[in-house]
Amino acid sequence: MYIYKSKTHPNFVCKLDKALYGLKQAPRAWYARLCKRLEALGFDASKADTSLSYFSRGQYNIYVLVYVDDIIVASSSPKPTEALLMDLQKEFALKDLGDLHYFLGIEVKRNSDGLVLSQGRYAADILARCKMDKAKSVDTLLAVSEQLRMTDGVQLEAEDATHYRSIVAALQYLTLTRPDLAFSVNKVC
Repeated sequence: MYIYKSKTHPNFVCKLDKALYGLKQAPRAWYARLCKRLEALGFDASKADTSLSYFSRGQYNIYVLVYVDDIIVASSSPKPTEALLMDLQKEFALKDLGDLHYFLGIEVKRNSDGLVLSQGRYAADILARCKMDKAKSVDTLLAVSEQLRMTDGVQLEAEDATHYRSIVAALQYLTLTRPDLAFSVNKVC
């Protein structure tokens, strides 16, 4: 921590008017500025997800999803997206990475009907982390009638327990696109 003390005014206190990149509050200030700008452009904040804003006027629908410092923009037409990005570029440093292909473990593929979301690569990564990428596949991991008990497994060392929890959390996220795994994943939780 750095403390600035003026030789001419030793009792004065400095007031920070602008959050600087790298400070703890900088991401919050950036997000607040972005939300204020989107609101000024007519966007509404989603009540279900605070990171989602939407604009719906006439034939145009635009959705803006913010995750840390990544922004995903989806709209019913390319023109409003271009206009939004040009407007945001006046106030923020943006880098357009083009069409969305992979985000937060979800693959996005375009087809004639729209978008197809999949977590195939994410699932393969989980199997690789468990060293099970060569294992045979089965229809279900656990029969509905089976029950797991605390005494069924072996006692895990602390680092194994952390690894286990990490894998279980990854499997829980996988159930977003694979609800058929929910029962089995719930059992291992």
